[in-house]
Amino acid sequence: MTELTANSISELLDLAKRAESQFKELLWFRGHADKSWQLVPSAHRKHPVLESQFAQQFRLRAPAVAKCPDHGDYVSWLPLMRHYGLPTRLLDWTESLLVATYFATALPDHDGVIWIISPGGLNKVTIGRFIPFMHDPRVLPLIAEAFGAKIGGEFSPYLAVFAPRSDPRMAAQLGNYTIHQARAPLDEQPEAANALIRISIPGTAKAQLRNELGLLGIRTSSLFPDLATLATEISELKVLDDTEV
Repeated sequence: MTELTANSISELLDLAKRAESQFKELLWFRGHADKSWQLVPSAHRKHPVLESQFAQQFRLRAPAVAKCPDHGDYVSWLPLMRHYGLPTRLLDWTESLLVATYFATALPDHDGVIWIISPGGLNKVTIGRFIPFMHDPRVLPLIAEAFGAKIGGEFSPYLAVFAPRSDPRMAAQLGNYTIHQARAPLDEQPEAANALIRISIPGTAKAQLRNELGLLGIRTSSLFPDLATLATEISELKVLDDTEV
């Protein structure tokens, strides 16, 4: 696995272009505010038995408070659960380097990291250099297992997949997923190493990076498009000088 360091948006862009030349295909990005965090979906950070229990409880109780998919539509339920913060076997990625940088620059007292993945390169060792949609028969066994169900088909330990961006937040963040049957961190899998690049973000560079992101229009309200986020951002506006009115 290649490991690099960047302190500015311009340096990140240079490294991303180098990665694009190396992989020669579409790249996805993921930002971690703490460099010690690994590429593990939230469901796999908890006891294995809880994954299906979370899913069953959510499907049982969510229809009372919101319009939901049909009970057996696992493909629609899984991204919905992930969107609202329920632990799932989905790991979020973005097609935008800037979006990943936003998340990597949280926690200013910690060094962060931006992961770059070649989704086709990751899938090459299992289904070939192809990125399927979540409805694909090769993906469905991984999804059904998250709900405690079994359907025919062979399991891949992990796959990069496309999902419909049916939610404004997913659309704003240009989101895609890897789905993980294996509980071990993706960054510890030898067969995945050739598809990953790790860019360290020093904590001392985060303030400058956040400022550069703001100049490029990447801020909380653009990535989380709702009125509560907008109101919070507006309430934090400051006057341009210290003259009292």
